[in-house]
Amino acid sequence: MRQYEGLFILDTVETTESVDDIIKSIRALIDEVGGKVTNEQKLDRRGFARITDKKNSGGFYVSLIFDMEPDALTGFKATLAKRKDVFRVQITLALNVTA
Repeated sequence: MRQYEGLFILDTVETTESVDDIIKSIRALIDEVGGKVTNEQKLDRRGFARITDKKNSGGFYVSLIFDMEPDALTGFKATLAKRKDVFRVQITLALNVTA
């Protein structure tokens, strides 16, 4: 397994779900593919520097650090791309910092 950091921008404009419910469903997707969330950080709602769609002037940012098999990552990203409540996702390898 590898450790990844995912930055998720959630679109709460066109959904009736709360931010916490959306986060729970993303965590459930990670669990479904055999992954495990090790850290969650809610970064609050922020406006976009460049607005491409007037409906979405900003989004709710969430950072998740999770362990997942590299083979499962492609399917996870494809599932996220189909969701209307996830506006953007950036997933990178997490840095293992030791003091």
